[in-house]
Parts: sequence; structure tokens; C-alpha cells
Amino acid sequence: MAQNYPAFQAAREELSQLLAEADDGQGGFDLAKIRSISGTKAEKLAKIKALSDRLAELKAMGDASGELSGDGAQAFKTGVTGSHKAATTSTAHGARQWAQDAAQALTKAAEKHGVKALTSGSVDAPTMVRTGLFAMPSNPARLLDLIVDVQSVPGNEFEYLQQTVRTDNAAAVVDAATKPTSIYTVASIQDRVRVYAHLSEPIPLRLFADHKDLRPFLESEMTRGVLDALEEDIVSGAVAGENVVGILNTTGIGTTAYATSVPVTLRKALTAMQTAHEAPTAWALNPADAEALDLLLTADGEYVGSSADGQFAYSNIFGQIPRVITTSVPAGTALLADWSQCRLYVREGTRIDVDSSGALFDTNRAKFRAEGRFGFAVNRPSAFRVVDLTA
Repeated sequence: MAQNYPAFQAAREELSQLLAEADDGQGGFDLAKIRSISGTKAEKLAKIKALSDRLAELKAMGDASGELSGDGAQAFKTGVTGSHKAATTSTAHGARQWAQDAAQALTKAAEKHGVKALTSGSVDAPTMVRTGLFAMPSNPARLLDLIVDVQSVPGNEFEYLQQTVRTDNAAAVVDAATKPTSIYTVASIQDRVRVYAHLSEPIPLRLFADHKDLRPFLESEMTRGVLDALEEDIVSGAVAGENVVGILNTTGIGTTAYATSVPVTLRKALTAMQTAHEAPTAWALNPADAEALDLLLTADGEYVGSSADGQFAYSNIFGQIPRVITTSVPAGTALLADWSQCRLYVREGTRIDVDSSGALFDTNRAKFRAEGRFGFAVNRPSAFRVVDLTA
């Protein structure tokens, strides 16, 4: 008998109980009938799928070990043994296949009946930010594209290190002399994720039956709204509010005061970063400031930023560093930063919940909710510089 068979048997029995509860007596199943686990239909389905995945994993382990025989081997093969009510259906397909069939059936029901089939259900938003460490795109379209360090967190709270002092004192040293000491001070910061969410107005259900593109449109719009709110707080989030602490309110961020003109000020900010041995990866400007810069004229009526090929390059100001135009940055302010020195924490990716129960049921309407849980940290404030573009 394989060592992991007891774990398999326990998971199989739990899943069989759930299948028996879901049996609707007509050869199908209804997740709403399950009472041994709480939550929405989507959450119950997720539980069943997790158990199914676990059974498949244990089965693979048993197959690989070659230690099973008799009833144990049969249990790993089919996923179900015993006389549970749902055993007949499950034995034919295996516990994992049953969960897959259930998922497919619910998906088809959702496609057929629209929002009514997803009452109190949830779906993952398809445009959620990805997690992991990845390269910044060559043509970043929005501020979140600049954040290349995105980590999942297992709970509500997280801890990170923030560098507060960086003093390089390395030097040539003669024999027997004491080596100089460089100072790299970090502080341990405790923080937590915040909930970013919004609701749609109640929508008549008939519209979803008549317009198949309405639901993906709403999901896209509401997901974008959540990410826009998160981006705005990444820049300007205040310490005192229920927001992530933004760059503008992080202690230790560098600043460049307005000097002579906007182009001069921007170039001085780049100089300051280079002098501090920072390697900025992108600029971020408000659309109004980008427009004013692009339309800036010389005394002869020529565009200051025009290049030989007619493009508004400003290569002598921005260098080869890309710029992102975003309303998340306040007008009159620009950001220049090494965006690899900040981190986005994701506890729960953006998801869409829909509900048509209660008073909404009486009026045959549905309401959507988009929600995600995020945290943000600046790991090295000196890698960020706020540039004042106001005279």
C-alpha cells in the first residue's frame, strides 16, 4: 500500500460527500445544495476542483511509485470507491473528470442563460496584472507596465525592506590599512494590502440576452476602473487614508525644483539621477504637461522638440528613456524613476462578481462588482525623483 493512500482516501471521501450533496436527483447536480461547505457557487466549485486536483496529484504519485495493488490501485485509477450516492457517476469518469464535467456544465449554463446562471458568482478578470519578475515592455502603455516586480502574498499583511541610506566609501587601500566602511541602511516596513473595488449600476437582464458583447464590455471597463484607481494611489496615495502609500508621500524620494523652463527642469532631473548613480527606466508625465512640451515653440515658431525626421523626440532631454503619459501623475509634476525599485503586492487579483438576488431579482436586474486586493512598496526611495514643472 503506498504511503500516500490514506491521504488519497480521505480526499476521495470528502469529494464523494460533496457530490452526494450536489446530486439533484435527476442525473445532474446543483452546487447550491451543498451545505457542508459555505460560500458562493463559484467558491464551492473552486473547492471541488481543488479536491479533484489533489486526487489527481495523489494518483500520479501512486502510479509513479508502483506500490499500489488491489483496491488501492483501483481507487487511484477511478478516483472513487465505496457506495456513496454519487459514486456511479464518478466511477465512470473519475473524481477529477466529474469536477471537470461540473465546471463545463456550469460554463455552458452561464453561456446559455447569461447573468442568471451566475447569480452571486465570480470570474477572474482577464486583464489582471501578472505576477512575477519580468522585463518592462519596450513601449509601456500605462504606469502599471513600469512595475516589473509583482509578487503574490498569502495573507493580508506583508513585510519588505526599504533602503534609507546608501553611502559608497569603497577606495584603494594600502597593505595593512583598515578598509573603509560603506553604509547601506535598510528598514523593515510592515504594511497590508488594500481593497480596490466599485459597483455597476443595476442593469436589466434582458440586455445580456439581447447583446452578447455587453458582459465582456462591462468586465473590461470595470477591471480598467480598478487598475486606474490603483495606479492613481501608487502615485499619490496618502498615509492617512485607506490607500496604498504612494510615491509622492514616501519619505526619501528625490525632488527637482523648477528651473528656467520645463525642458531645463527635466534635464536637470536626469542629471541629478545620474549623479546619484541611479539608472532610471522610465518617465511618467501628465497628458497636459506632455502636450505643453510637445507644442513648445522657439522664437522663430519652430517646435522645440522636433527632430530631423519630424518626430517630437526631445532626445536631448529624455535620452533613450521611454515616457508614459498618464493621468495618474498630477498636472505640473513629472516622475523619473528606476521602476524596478518598487514592488506591487497582489493578494487577490481583480475579479468580477455579479448578483441578481434580493431586490434585484424582483426587478429582473443584475449588478456587477469589480474588486482586487493590492499593496505597494518603494524599496529604494532614492531611485525615484519628483520633478516640479510649475514656474
